[in-house]
Amino acid sequence: MDDSRIIVQVDKTVVKITGVNIKGLNIQQVEALMKERLQSVARVIGVTGSSIEMDVYGVEEEDILRDRDGLIKAISVADGITLTDLADIASVNKIKTVDIDAIPAYSRTQCMMERWL
Repeated sequence: MDDSRIIVQVDKTVVKITGVNIKGLNIQQVEALMKERLQSVARVIGVTGSSIEMDVYGVEEEDILRDRDGLIKAISVADGITLTDLADIASVNKIKTVDIDAIPAYSRTQCMMERWL
């Protein structure tokens, strides 16, 4: 069996909101609130006591930043999240598309990350 792997990336943006207090978060409720607000799929991928990170599909960075206050207000009604005066979108990063022919060759002696640098 060939041990090659292909990672397929869909239209995804990673959003990180900081300046919140999180305790006993209902992740499914946050995802549902984001879906309703953005009319798109959102998945919580990381949570700390003061931040939440999500994958948002099919929405442009500019649209997320334009609606930053609305998004923060939307998640604030979720069980387990309390806003602070510092609540803000810390980062919005669109995952970039790479053509399969643009993927550099890989040698087993090379670090996987190294070929992208």
